[in-house]
Amino acid sequence: MKKTTSRQIISSDVKPNQVRKKLENIGKVIMVGSGKGGVGKSFVACGLALTLANTGRRVGLFDIDIHGASVANYLDVKPPVRSTKEGLEPKRVDGNLEVMSVALLTGNNPVPMRGMEKQDMITQFFSLINWGKLDFLVVDLPPSTGDELLSAFSIFGSEKSSLILVSTPSRNAVSIVSRLSALAKTENISVRGIVLNMAYSKVHGTIEYPFGRGDRTEIERALGSRILAEIPLEPTVNTLDLQDIILARSKISGVFRELIHSIVS
Repeated sequence: MKKTTSRQIISSDVKPNQVRKKLENIGKVIMVGSGKGGVGKSFVACGLALTLANTGRRVGLFDIDIHGASVANYLDVKPPVRSTKEGLEPKRVDGNLEVMSVALLTGNNPVPMRGMEKQDMITQFFSLINWGKLDFLVVDLPPSTGDELLSAFSIFGSEKSSLILVSTPSRNAVSIVSRLSALAKTENISVRGIVLNMAYSKVHGTIEYPFGRGDRTEIERALGSRILAEIPLEPTVNTLDLQDIILARSKISGVFRELIHSIVS
């Protein structure tokens, strides 16, 4: 089987109605973004998708981080990508969750792209994927407010979509994430709420705050939305299967179930 490359995707001739047709088969779109790296945005996107799928809903998870995609690693999905007459086939993680990531096409190779090339790639990549009918599409946004993000807002920005902001309680992180919040407002993207990741940790029965405790009122004011969930720091994320962590009976899985309830309701 020939390996599909990002350059081959860019050479595809994709028309706007192809993108619209894909979106017509998707119930709701949840974009997950932060405007920066290192706050666990992809971890939150994976947790949302896994938890939604575990409720019986049909879910797609789309990782469009061109230069640092990590969803494939979190969920242990690997190339190659199968191509059929219906399009590129997403990787099935369980009965209800399908995943597609730029990393499934590029592996660990660098992706030297600029400006409009990146915008075109995301649009064309999405239009070529055979998602079928989905209740939810979770989109893991790139850690920036540049070309890739604007392309995602252009594709998914509609009344059926919303944005989840991910940050740590760190004042510096909140300051950077606030730029994404401001851009979303400018682009008329609805912000559903805030997820504070790595908000605290429990060590030998003692609650600690590795990134500072943070003031909820100040964070909500800075980001222009309300805090939906506070996820504890989980040291085993890099050593255990993410599905075991998210779907087990634990503090983290409980937080994600509450977050899903808030989003769905």
